[in-house]
Amino acid sequence: AELPRFVELLEILGDWLWSRGIKQWEPGSNRADTCRLARYLASGHLLLATCDSELAGGCIVTCEPTEEWAFAPGPSAYLHKLAVARQWAGGGLGSKLIERAVELTHERKLLRLRLDCWDGNDVLRAYYRRNGFSELDAVQSHDYMVRLFERQAE
Repeated sequence: AELPRFVELLEILGDWLWSRGIKQWEPGSNRADTCRLARYLASGHLLLATCDSELAGGCIVTCEPTEEWAFAPGPSAYLHKLAVARQWAGGGLGSKLIERAVELTHERKLLRLRLDCWDGNDVLRAYYRRNGFSELDAVQSHDYMVRLFERQAE
């Protein structure tokens, strides 16, 4: 029931990113991808953070790998669409969502949490490294490169 609200947050953030020249989450792309996000939820969780009933952030944690991870099977969870509304950015909410995703991964008795992000976003890549992820190879995904990351679920 909360997926449309989360997708709207992703669209707002996509507009913000593109307005700053960061070609990630193209406006309209998350709304168009709602069916795939719903499929991820079927094998996972939508983690949401709210403040006074306003959506502050969220992410999806699933057991379904993306095509970028097809080469590396194994007991893993996958983090998708980590998002924090701009008014709560910089306060540690994203890190708290990541920690909860790691906890869920561990609770499911999975060994690692994986994610991918656009390889051209150096700031985001550094953010994931600071949050305990190991940076792995970059792989081709459609017409761009994505960087793979994983973190052990302790």
